[in-house]
Amino acid sequence: MKKWGLWSGLTVFAVLLCFVQWHYPLPTGAVTVQIAGIMVIIIALGMNLLQSYSTLVVVAVTMLLLNIHNWAIVVPILLSLLVVSMILRWQTPLTVHMSHTEAINFGLIAGLCQFVGMLAVVFVQALLITSKWDDFTMILGMGLPAALLNGLLDCLLIPPLTLWLRHYTEVVEKNNQE
Repeated sequence: MKKWGLWSGLTVFAVLLCFVQWHYPLPTGAVTVQIAGIMVIIIALGMNLLQSYSTLVVVAVTMLLLNIHNWAIVVPILLSLLVVSMILRWQTPLTVHMSHTEAINFGLIAGLCQFVGMLAVVFVQALLITSKWDDFTMILGMGLPAALLNGLLDCLLIPPLTLWLRHYTEVVEKNNQE
């Protein structure tokens, strides 16, 4: 019951983080850097993948219903969650302690996936709008800082927040070896 309360609180916090965003204007529209996806990855690493996917659905539906974002913001979050899921093999053993190095590696992987996912969204938007190669590369170049900021935020925030969450969810017996 304690974990469900923690998950509910984190999901509400992720929904509130939907309102925190940075917009980068592009000729194809604005690219939005969001940090709600960080909470989805933290829940995947610190609790359970099923709860993480449930949080993603709640966040995505809330963003679309309140007209905060469009579908393009969900694509990088889903990509990073799928990659983290494949690495974890659909299980997060809370009986095994997660080291700092593992948390940092997961942060780097999620940040890289966010970076690639945002560039893919900008790539598709630029491909659909432009017909000249010069315009296409200019739009990709303009979208690069936003994608880089989103990836770096993930790399920076996921490791400490994951370790904080796992501090409360892990059920590891600590052996006092002196």
